[in-house]
Amino acid sequence: MAVIEDKVNESSAPNDYLSDTFIKELNFKLWSTKGARFNCDKRLSLKARMSNISLAFISAYLIIASLITVFKIDIGISQNFLNFTITGLSILVLVFSQFENARNYSLKAKTHHDSGLRIAELYNELRIFKTLKSNPSNFEIYSFINNITKRYENVLSTSGNHSTLDYKRFLMSNIEYMKKANPNKVKHLNKNKIRIAYYWDVYGWYFLLIIAPLIFF
Repeated sequence: MAVIEDKVNESSAPNDYLSDTFIKELNFKLWSTKGARFNCDKRLSLKARMSNISLAFISAYLIIASLITVFKIDIGISQNFLNFTITGLSILVLVFSQFENARNYSLKAKTHHDSGLRIAELYNELRIFKTLKSNPSNFEIYSFINNITKRYENVLSTSGNHSTLDYKRFLMSNIEYMKKANPNKVKHLNKNKIRIAYYWDVYGWYFLLIIAPLIFF
């Protein structure tokens, strides 16, 4: 995902900064990274919710299975096998809970949301400068762009990175514009593959956890 991770070479000559090409490149970086960070926030927030829902379902299955043993309901399964299943599921729930808690989806979602807001501020500053600043000197352009670039790099280095999937979804959400502005960035994208990858990442694993015990029994 080079378009997001590209860094400005500070040893470059000032003319590299003053060129309209670099300003456009920086404008695109801020715009696309901002969008990808907000996509990441939404994706991780959904994963946090699905994680809680799947844990709730598995816990409910354990309670129901325990009630079956308490009331000695005949469901065509031996008591020993049912007790073994309950014990195994309990261990799996414990391991899964620790694993999911370690992922900190909610915290990471907030981090990326805050990162998106900070990049949005930089993007707005750049847009205002390009729109309202009349006939700036070369030094003013250089100083402003250099400042924006360093602050942008600081956001990237302190907030972690988003998934390639978040960036691809941003490109797809602006596909018509990208086809005109930069067709090389989207010519290899497959909307269906991106959609499937997204739904599997957010819902797939948790959906299996919810229905697998039902299929098993």
